[in-house]
Amino acid sequence: MSHDRGDVVWSDDPFKDGTAGRPWLVLNDDTHPFGDEQHMAVALSTSGHDAALPIREDDWVEGGTPKRSYVLPWAIHSPRRADVTHRQGHLADAIVDRTAEELLTYIEPGA
Repeated sequence: MSHDRGDVVWSDDPFKDGTAGRPWLVLNDDTHPFGDEQHMAVALSTSGHDAALPIREDDWVEGGTPKRSYVLPWAIHSPRRADVTHRQGHLADAIVDRTAEELLTYIEPGA
């Protein structure tokens, strides 16, 4: 199944042992060189770390989360499409773009 930029999908969590996975925000578009095999994504969490981006209810175009959630722009993962268990919803372009911009601040040379 193909997923689009802005989709929130469930997959394994490489940052924790023995979890049932976590939601991931897909950031890549259809130019990803291995887009038919994996995603470029960042974690969602219910922990509101200082640098986390809060997800407002109106940020959800479709779906949602049962608890207040946040995007963690620094928590990057490339889940394989085969490991995605389901799609949870879709976030608005504004928060997806802001997430990508925040991620860039962590990896831009000389920033």
